[in-house]
Amino acid sequence: IHESLHNVTQSIRFLSIGLISQIIFMYGYNLSISIFEPRGHSASAIYATFYLCYIPVGHALTCLFVFGWPEVYLPSLLSNAPIGLTAMAIGTALTGFLSKMEFDGMVDDWMASAFGTPHPPKEEEGEFYASLVVMVVTGVWSYVLSQYVNAAKEPEKKGEKDPSKEL
Repeated sequence: IHESLHNVTQSIRFLSIGLISQIIFMYGYNLSISIFEPRGHSASAIYATFYLCYIPVGHALTCLFVFGWPEVYLPSLLSNAPIGLTAMAIGTALTGFLSKMEFDGMVDDWMASAFGTPHPPKEEEGEFYASLVVMVVTGVWSYVLSQYVNAAKEPEKKGEKDPSKEL
């Protein structure tokens, strides 16, 4: 990564890129929902397909701005792919669950009663609030696992021997 980025802590870089990445993801996902849901595709299937296509994009952004570009990209992508795939599985299940329980409608009803806002027309209801919940859950999941997978390896100190290798 560029030297100037080292002035910003890794956690802040991860959060910032995560936010930018999620904005791009949510825009693309909600655009996909508006195109494919009227054609009979479920929200969870749309989510899974879009997320699968988005994994390399999110990984590239994280490499560029958070952890640094790996010497060999493909192994890095493959070691991070399980994070994206498990997040996709969690997000798909959660999206399906929230969609089935009509979470966005429930939030709209709550907002109307709590703040006196008008109910949006049925045809304007989408998956926005459900997307926010899924974004937070998968974001926390991805952050924790990314920190573990991409942590810098501690170099072995010279002269120190691994006791397990002495046998």
